[in-house]
Amino acid sequence: MGAHDLSFLSSQPPLSARGAARLAWLRRRLPAPWIANRRRRRILFLVLAAPGFLAVFGTTYHHNFFVMLAGFALFGGAVAFRALTEPLFVKAAADTLPTPLPAQHKDSFDA
Repeated sequence: MGAHDLSFLSSQPPLSARGAARLAWLRRRLPAPWIANRRRRRILFLVLAAPGFLAVFGTTYHHNFFVMLAGFALFGGAVAFRALTEPLFVKAAADTLPTPLPAQHKDSFDA
C-alpha cells in the first residue's frame, strides 16, 4: 500500500511514431500544467466528467430524458478521453525515465 509501484514502466514497449504524433498533438492543445503529472491528469478527468455527472444526477428526479442522455454522453466522452490518452502519457514517461523509480516516489513534490 502507500506509494505506487512503477516497475511496470520498463516492461512496456516504447512509444511508436503514431503514438508520438498523438502525444505531440495533445501537448499542443492541452495546457502543460494540466498534463504535467498523473495527479493533475486525474483532476483534468474529473473536470471533464463533472458536467456529465451533474447533468445525470442533478436532473430533478430524472424527468428530463434528453438532459440525462447528454450527461451520459459527456461522462462517456470524459472516460473515453482518459482511456485513450493515459497510456500515451505513461509510455512517454517510461521512455524518458532511465531507470525504474523506487517505491517511495511520489508524482510531484507537493504530493
